[in-house]
Amino acid sequence: MFGFLNGGMNGGMNGGMNGGMNGGMYGGAGSGSSSAGSSSLPFDSLLELNDFETAHLPTGVAFPKASWSPDLRAQLILGEFASTNWREHDDVKTEIGELWQHIDGFQIAPPSLEHPDNIEAELSHLLERRAFDRNGARMNEIAHQADHSMDYWTNLLSLTPSNKPATMTLMSSGFAIGQMVGMYFKDFFSRARPSHYFPALMTVLPTPNHPSFPSNHALQNELVGLLALRCLPDELQACYGDAIRSLGYRIGENREIAGLHFTQDSDAGRQVAHWLDTNYIGNLDTVQTIVAEAQAEWQASGHVAARNLPYLNQIKPGSTLLPAAPAPAAPDQE
Repeated sequence: MFGFLNGGMNGGMNGGMNGGMNGGMYGGAGSGSSSAGSSSLPFDSLLELNDFETAHLPTGVAFPKASWSPDLRAQLILGEFASTNWREHDDVKTEIGELWQHIDGFQIAPPSLEHPDNIEAELSHLLERRAFDRNGARMNEIAHQADHSMDYWTNLLSLTPSNKPATMTLMSSGFAIGQMVGMYFKDFFSRARPSHYFPALMTVLPTPNHPSFPSNHALQNELVGLLALRCLPDELQACYGDAIRSLGYRIGENREIAGLHFTQDSDAGRQVAHWLDTNYIGNLDTVQTIVAEAQAEWQASGHVAARNLPYLNQIKPGSTLLPAAPAPAAPDQE
């Protein structure tokens, strides 16, 4: 009975409201377009297509770098990184699920959780964190950082895509590269999550549907912090350095407090991040180009108007859009 009543009331109200609004909107639009012509585009009466003179259009205009989406431009860095030899491991020393060693000697090898002392120590640590660290501030962070860690970085450094586009591009590449590399190692080690060993741990969030080792939150955010440091001039590194390192660490640590990762997962993620930054990412041509752009963003003094008007960057005085200053008048002849 209640369903029929609610259905009838909601249907009547929605039908009446939508009918009235649509009738008013389309009626008004129709009457306006009939007086101005057959089209409803707002600028048709001001500028017709056949009014354009191609000789007056600017030439040599490229898409402005400042208008790139940082997340999408970061894919250029990801593509160059993916073409390197970062996955080339030593076949003799590498053992699936136990130890991975790169041909340059870098290795990660998690302590075996099959040993009772190791699993007891890891779970005891997580239970202690559950008892003492699941407070209000941490719980809010854990929930938001599950999918929105970048918000903490933009807040810390006052970043927006318009005021620091190159900086945000580099930091976004840290998330993109960290995601790919982390999934490679997760598949290699196939390590179970803490709740698989001890369901009574009661995780703060649902257990993620991919393996535990290494922690991608630790890997990605450590890498984002390292890339952010590349952008800053020396005087700002002294100001922001400790905060950047602390934030990267805390985001990884929060995943342990949530019961989603063992400490060894977080430690390995940070270890991989430093290896990637030193041996690969810093050497990429795309990264070096964007680092130079990012450093200029932090060293610029005052408001840089051209950044807010990026299409003017390639338009020189004398063009059709920015005419040259008029020549001084000739002096009167006696």
